[in-house]
Amino acid sequence: MLVAPGRFFKPESGTETLLMQTIGIRDVVLGSGACAAWVRSGGGEFRGWATVGVISDSADLLLGLRSKSLVGARSALIAALAPVPFVGAGLLGLVRSPRKSQ
Repeated sequence: MLVAPGRFFKPESGTETLLMQTIGIRDVVLGSGACAAWVRSGGGEFRGWATVGVISDSADLLLGLRSKSLVGARSALIAALAPVPFVGAGLLGLVRSPRKSQ
């Protein structure tokens, strides 16, 4: 989303491209923190990073669902669907991660 947002959708405006890139930046930061925590300490610290990522992406999804009146149906659909894979990946990571640091 950061480097090539056009791979996910055909942007109709610079605003849509910017939206995808800002989501990409945030996901790189949260994902890097989660990966570093997983490598360093295992479950506990990783679960914190993963939880924050899931909360953030879920909030993006909810905001997208209610944004039709602001940005139109197509852009709202893009905003709502873009975080779905990240919510899924985050939940999968939480389910599979150990509950305590090892």
